[in-house]
Amino acid sequence: MFPYRWVPRTIIPNLRSAFWSIVRGVRNVIRWTPIIWYDDWIDYTYLARIMEYKMRRDGKLFSKHGTLVNRDRTARELLICAELLKRLQDDESDDLPRCRWQIHNTRMKEWNEMLGRQISKHLRTWWD
Repeated sequence: MFPYRWVPRTIIPNLRSAFWSIVRGVRNVIRWTPIIWYDDWIDYTYLARIMEYKMRRDGKLFSKHGTLVNRDRTARELLICAELLKRLQDDESDDLPRCRWQIHNTRMKEWNEMLGRQISKHLRTWWD
């Protein structure tokens, strides 16, 4: 007895599905290689870079091809999180004078809290 996937009448559709899965996998490897190549465990910015790339790309895809009821809102939320992640990565507080450093540090804390609230509130609903 054949497993369901290889019943003679389903072989052709399953081969098509397997082909497109391989194509999608190769595209993902090509697309993610520059991001993963520079990944390191030293700092949070590497994780932020990966998350920003994923959220920015998904936000753009949702706005163009989304099928969710609230696709524009979901796209906007993802792009906001991506922008917050970019701001957290671009931390250049080393060159700031002392008075500006305190303001910058306060902003970084606010962006960090905003990002945490956005992700905790919407993570499960973005990809449903």
